[in-house]
Amino acid sequence: MGSHRRSLVIGLIAAAGVSLFYTVSVSSIVPVLKIIFAEHESLVDWLHRAETQRRLGIVAPADLPDDPHGLAVLDVRPASLNAGVLRPGDRIVFVPALEPDATAIDSEPGAFAIAQRLAACTTTSLAGVRLVAVDNSARTVTLKLQPHGAWWQPVYRAAHALPTGEDPAARLSTLVWVMALVVLISTLGGVCRFINEGFVALAVQRAMHDLRTRLADHTMRLPMQWHSMQPAGDTLSRFATDLSKVEVGISTVFGKVIREPLKAVGVLSLALLLDWHMLVIGLIGLPVGVVFIRLFGRLVKRAQRRASESWGRLLDHLDERLAGIRIVKAYNMQAAESRRFETEGRELTRAQTQIEWVDAASSPVLEMLASVAISAFVLYGGTRVFHQELEPHLFFGAVICLGGIFDPLRKMGNVYNRLQAAEASARRLFEIMDLPTEEALARGAVALAPLQSEIEFDNVTFAYPTNPERAVLADVTLRVRKGQVVALVGPNGSGKTTLVSLLLRFFEPTRGRICIDGQDIADVTLASLRGQIGLVTQEAVIFSDTVRGNIAYGENGTPQGAGLAVQAAAVERAAQQAHIDDFVRTLRVEHDGRITTGYEARINARTLSGGQRQRIVIARAMLRDPPILILDEATSQVDSESERKIQEALEDVMRNRTTIIIAHRYSTIARADLIVVLNDGRLVGVGRHDELLRNCDFYATLVKTQFAHST
Repeated sequence: MGSHRRSLVIGLIAAAGVSLFYTVSVSSIVPVLKIIFAEHESLVDWLHRAETQRRLGIVAPADLPDDPHGLAVLDVRPASLNAGVLRPGDRIVFVPALEPDATAIDSEPGAFAIAQRLAACTTTSLAGVRLVAVDNSARTVTLKLQPHGAWWQPVYRAAHALPTGEDPAARLSTLVWVMALVVLISTLGGVCRFINEGFVALAVQRAMHDLRTRLADHTMRLPMQWHSMQPAGDTLSRFATDLSKVEVGISTVFGKVIREPLKAVGVLSLALLLDWHMLVIGLIGLPVGVVFIRLFGRLVKRAQRRASESWGRLLDHLDERLAGIRIVKAYNMQAAESRRFETEGRELTRAQTQIEWVDAASSPVLEMLASVAISAFVLYGGTRVFHQELEPHLFFGAVICLGGIFDPLRKMGNVYNRLQAAEASARRLFEIMDLPTEEALARGAVALAPLQSEIEFDNVTFAYPTNPERAVLADVTLRVRKGQVVALVGPNGSGKTTLVSLLLRFFEPTRGRICIDGQDIADVTLASLRGQIGLVTQEAVIFSDTVRGNIAYGENGTPQGAGLAVQAAAVERAAQQAHIDDFVRTLRVEHDGRITTGYEARINARTLSGGQRQRIVIARAMLRDPPILILDEATSQVDSESERKIQEALEDVMRNRTTIIIAHRYSTIARADLIVVLNDGRLVGVGRHDELLRNCDFYATLVKTQFAHST
């Protein structure tokens, strides 16, 4: 997290730089206009007059030739510190020199020199100022001056470094220097923007990596009950669509949401300095714009949630059909499934179209409001120019400032929409993140000791929370001694898989308990419990990895490249026990244009046949060498020859090991030390094959019907 914060802080500091240089760039238009359109004042003369007007609180004649009779006062502002001293029509004819000089004191400088002395005066009070009134009466007064702003000294020095002549060559030279400064400022602003966007993107990408990782880790730690009820497509949609929307939202928050308002605030400050009355007129459309932005945002938020849910249903539909593509083709359902896909996609299309329409409407609405505001601004400012209350170049500068304010606001037009879409997606992500994990729900905190004696099912009853009235298992009591081979038999839906799922604590019993050596497994840690159990399911699960990595999966807790963490000899020995070593050594697989062979061949569920996959899964269980082994009809997908070899290998593996087999073949149950017969979730018989044939009619019927043709 520290590196994330550092990148983010650097990016935000750079955003402040973007705002600063943007404001300076916009403000440069005022001196440019002054240089181009002024007839008599140089840029330095105008700066002196503007600062004198601000400090004294007066209005002086603009862009007139230097008046040798002094600086005229056209008007005195009501808030002026000199409202009781100066009067309209007065002429300031003498200002003491800033440094005592007899010659300078006796002389009466012109308007430009007086403005320079008043602008540069370092005190806030100046005595000995001589005035001449309209009736030519003279008086000497003390003037009060506003203090200099922080910006004065650097601006003053920069202005005095420019050429001061009024001839075309000097003015052109001044313009060249100012434009060079503008280019430099724009370059620095561009560098700041590059740093801002680059470091913010770096922080966001790292944060998204952390969020993706945490979400994936949390999802895999959720209880099996959640996984069994949650559509896979909806989960994938949260990882794909919702994470991308959150990424856009975070990037927007630390990008535009920080940078653009800072730019607007900077130019707003400049506009306030030029004329705050005009600014108020120009912002009349802002409240209406805020109302529209909030309305559009709410529409996008609702539409984004519908779109994310639609994506989930669509991905789930597609995943099911692709998984069952052989059935789809065998039953000539391609066209029908395409129509169903199209129907499922209509809601997604409607939701995404609504988002696009709202986004499309955002900018035109805001631009329309901006045009209204600018029109009012221009009318008001034009009126003041016509009445000589505002200099034309300042009016044009204020217009450009208003545009400089509206440009960031325009860019913020669809930001609220993006943030609302991100919020809707974030809610879906945190719906998962807020769910308690399997470890959090498990109360066990004691490590389970290795199996020494027996496994006991004590009056175990289980019903799924979605249908609590129907018990999948009811009052099952069973003892399995260490080293026994136990076969679970019964028709489909009788509770066989549920019983072993309870042993693995994929689910918790509704009533009763399961003990290992007298220790209730509900009181032990999941890791210590599952670490003693090897599982081979009927559906052979192969991951996209090397053969070695698939066999060594789960060893040392390293799923990726696990084969490197386990001795090669152990992996190959497990493969030999599963009768797959010969096949693996001749295996050649092309992956991304590269051929891999043997144990390093990269495989997936589509690379191998069902029997080959099953034997790799069996080798995985053999490598783990667990005290308890669960086989869910582990040989159901192999041919007779492979089954014979695997059965021989399993006999060696099951020796002195507690093995629970979910069996559908007579050849499997005939080897069992104990056969457990289930029907409708109830235990209807326990014993050896011969005993059950004599004592359990239901088992005898099963043998005649279900096992009669199996070997």
